[in-house]
This record gives sequence, C-alpha cells and structure tokens, in this order.
Amino acid sequence: MTYDQLLRSRWLRRATYVFADIDRLGFWDLELAAHVYLEMERSGLRVLNNPAKVKTRYALLRALHRAGLNDFNVHRADEINSSIRFPVFLRKNQLHDGPLTDLLHSPRELERAIAAAVNSGTPVENLVVVEFAAEPVRPGLYRKLGAYRVGDVIVPTVSAHETVWVAKYGQLGIAGEALYRDELQLLQTNPFAEHLNKAFEIAGIEYGRADFGIYKGRIQIYEINTNPMINEPIPHPSAARRESTRFCWEKYLEALRALDTDGGRPVRLPNGTLQRRRVRTNLFVRTRPTG
Repeated sequence: MTYDQLLRSRWLRRATYVFADIDRLGFWDLELAAHVYLEMERSGLRVLNNPAKVKTRYALLRALHRAGLNDFNVHRADEINSSIRFPVFLRKNQLHDGPLTDLLHSPRELERAIAAAVNSGTPVENLVVVEFAAEPVRPGLYRKLGAYRVGDVIVPTVSAHETVWVAKYGQLGIAGEALYRDELQLLQTNPFAEHLNKAFEIAGIEYGRADFGIYKGRIQIYEINTNPMINEPIPHPSAARRESTRFCWEKYLEALRALDTDGGRPVRLPNGTLQRRRVRTNLFVRTRPTG
C-alpha cells in the first residue's frame, strides 16, 4: 500500500502492517501516519515501526553515540564546532543515496563542501556531517555487514565487499573464498545479535535492516533502513557465498512467517479526523494469501 491509500482507507484487511520509508515523509504526513498507526493498533491490528518513535539518520546516529554503541558521532551542518573528529563526510539526513562527498580532512574542506551542497539546491537542514569510522577487512578491501530485524528476531544477511570505503552494493567475487567462509560462519553464529537488538530498540524500529561494520574491534552501525531491498539467492562463483545466501533467505522467510497474522474479519478505521493528503511513498505489507 501507499500511505495515500492507507490514509484514505475506511476498512483494512486483517494482516501484519509495517510502516516503511518513514524518512521520506514530510512533517505533516509523518504526523498523520503516526495517528493512523495508533488507530490500527487500537483496532487490534499488528503494526510495526511506530512513525512517532522511529529515529531517522541524525537522531539515530546521535542516540547510538550517546548510548556508547557507536564510537563516531554525527553533526548537523549548521552546528559545526571544534568537537568534530576528522575525517568526515557530508550526506543528506534523509534518503539512502550515499555520501555527497569523499572524505574531508579539515574544517576548510568541510565548509567548502557544505557551501557547494547548499548552492546546488540541498537545504542546509537536510545536511549532516558524519565522522568516519571504517577500516578494511584486509588491505584494499572493505566489508559492510548487515542484519534484519523482523519482529523480535535478528536475521544476519550477506556482506558487501568493495575496494572503496563506501561499500554499498559489493563487487562480485572480489572477497575470495576465505572471506566468504568467514562470512558464512558469522551468519551461522550471529554474534552481533544482542548489540544490534539494542540499536534497533534505540531506533524504535521493529522491522528494517541495519548496515554496520567493525572498526578497531567494535561494531559501528551506519544506518537502519525501514524499507530495505530483499534479494532472493542468486548464482555466485563461491560455494560458501551460495550457502550464505540460501541460509539468509530461509531465516528471513522463517522470521516473516512468525510475524504473519492469521486471517479474520476486516477492521474498520475511524478516520473522520484524518486529513487526506497525497503521499508517494510505500507501505510494506505482509499478509497471508487467501484461498
């Protein structure tokens, strides 16, 4: 469903609903979504990711740093001060397009980058400065780890390996069999589950995927996406990676089944107080197929 469809609905199928793409909502649409979330909950539906509680990038990274879960900090572009630890990079607070800059090593470089972003049309209030906290898993190769939270379950997923510090999509076969075997062991043992569950709790996110890495022996959580891309297993030259993707897919589906809701009569929503607004973002819905 889209949010626009949801806000116009008087009846909803009995299902488990996950509010997604919360960072794409404007302030008024976010408040409307939070109100309808409460109405759905009061009507007996199972709903995840309360829009009023979910923390997006700046609030999340600041909270994780204050809680001691992350060693790096984040700053708004208009609150630059001497406490910033360089190098840093600039990115938008909303969306998941990746950094706007390469690593910046001085206040002067940062000032120029902020000015360039603003002059190109990015509002300064949507700019954040993130302290760099990553290191290669071996010389010249970076690894981004990931894990889903699906209800009460942490499901680790496969890594992305790249030769640059912005490891987003990964490069096919670049890691080599030894690292793929190491990855498989991490997936099977799930050693980061407790740490990640704390982060999801701080974020107020019950469904999503955390992207994280290891820096100086400690987990560093870079973001949590409430509408992550879900990929089925695909062919791969590494036997260990093929086993990893199969393992992750099965665990993810198992967690979804546990999250599912039995069928029943549709639920009527009292929607007289909700303003009707057109919103072009998606609401992820998990429901049991009917006969």
